[in-house]
Amino acid sequence: MNAHATRLEAAQIWLDSNETGLVRPWLNASVLLPQLANGDGANAPAAAVVSGSFGRQAARDGDDALKGAGSDVGKIAEVLVRYPITGATTVLGLARKAVGYNPQLPATDGNADKFNAYVRKVMDAPFFHLDYSDNKALHQKTDNWDKLIGEIVELFEGVIDENRNRVTQGLKNLAHSATATSDKHQTMNVFCQQVVSVGATGVSVGIYSSEVSMVEHDGKHSSRQADYKVNRALLSFDTNSWPIFARMVAAKQITSVMEWLTDANTL
Repeated sequence: MNAHATRLEAAQIWLDSNETGLVRPWLNASVLLPQLANGDGANAPAAAVVSGSFGRQAARDGDDALKGAGSDVGKIAEVLVRYPITGATTVLGLARKAVGYNPQLPATDGNADKFNAYVRKVMDAPFFHLDYSDNKALHQKTDNWDKLIGEIVELFEGVIDENRNRVTQGLKNLAHSATATSDKHQTMNVFCQQVVSVGATGVSVGIYSSEVSMVEHDGKHSSRQADYKVNRALLSFDTNSWPIFARMVAAKQITSVMEWLTDANTL
């Protein structure tokens, strides 16, 4: 079997897995995936953005072209090739729906597990290349929760004010719990975010998740401590090979950029 046929087979397996829940067994399990922790506070609000004026223009043009294509699979495939951002959001939409992850309702039972399954599904897709995945950790001590909360919230770049305010309130609630239960760590998933960018080299997708743990120690010298961790993954949409996949994907449920933005943000 030649490389072209192998890629097509891998794409078909992935598309079929949206119904069967299959994953490729050769996915590297050692890759650092953005994940949400289980347990108390596991349901994190979510945000999705299209980065840059060029990307937003491509999103508008692509969505308009999809409307013009109607239900014609051939015309839809042409739009997906001409505007790869619509292909990327369609693949993201297929992955999200396959695992049942619902960013609009973060308090739904099991949503954290579904987010983790969603990330694996995206990273397993043959339409993307993984550029890197990593995590960053921050350990701080303070005598002022409000100051520390402000510093943590500033780490969320690109988050709209409404969601930033939601994060701030969640951290304040966490700090209150830490104060009320001395020497016991209080942990919450703070935020998960997706960013689609369009540039001269193509389309990329960034997926981020984060977790904060707070504890207050009483004694002769009281102290407040917070540990912050953010997990990041950056993937490139395979625009070079995308034309051979586009017609296969066009026959599936299409997710326009605007639909993806609506579906991937917490209400």
